[in-house]
Amino acid sequence: MEIERTGAQIHLVTGGTGSMRQSKAEDLAGKFLRKAVPNARWDDSQHLKNTPKRFLKMLQELTVPDEFEFTTFDNDLKKDTMVVIKQIPFVSLCAHHLIPFSGTAHIGYIPISKIAGLSKFPRAVKYWSKGLWTQEDLTDAIAHYLWDMLEEPLGLGVMMEAEHMCMTIRGVQAPGVKTVTSTMLGVFLDPDRLARAEFFRHVDKG
Repeated sequence: MEIERTGAQIHLVTGGTGSMRQSKAEDLAGKFLRKAVPNARWDDSQHLKNTPKRFLKMLQELTVPDEFEFTTFDNDLKKDTMVVIKQIPFVSLCAHHLIPFSGTAHIGYIPISKIAGLSKFPRAVKYWSKGLWTQEDLTDAIAHYLWDMLEEPLGLGVMMEAEHMCMTIRGVQAPGVKTVTSTMLGVFLDPDRLARAEFFRHVDKG
């Protein structure tokens, strides 16, 4: 099943051959950095010579995902117990400031017709984290992607907690502050159902 990525992306270069596009992008990155940081020693520092190239590569690494196949299997044994995968590390770029936010993701689901290999969940988090996101939208995107790939399980929850550098190194400058977001689907939506409480209990165990 193909799921379209709808999150904000960086499309840095268009037209021409690959090497020509890359060269043009590096030139544009250099011009931008000179304007943005005019007091740097762009012309006489050996450390800044290749900075535009490294800057561009960093943006591409953080915004261009590696494709992968989300493999699922038929739930032949009719398993209906909760599966929780937690403490999945992730890094993404803040859509507002282009500064990283990073933390961990926790995923839980109760299968009906499909189950998935455990490694596919960290891969899915890493795949969707590439791009320009708010944490709220990223959490929602991962949850709905998994919901579709697992063919609408009985319930599914995604929780993400992260520290945003746009709050730690600029603005309010409050290091250590964590933002927690969650998306609940199926039986996880109902706060009175045991599934939601069980998921949070597994996450809180550390």
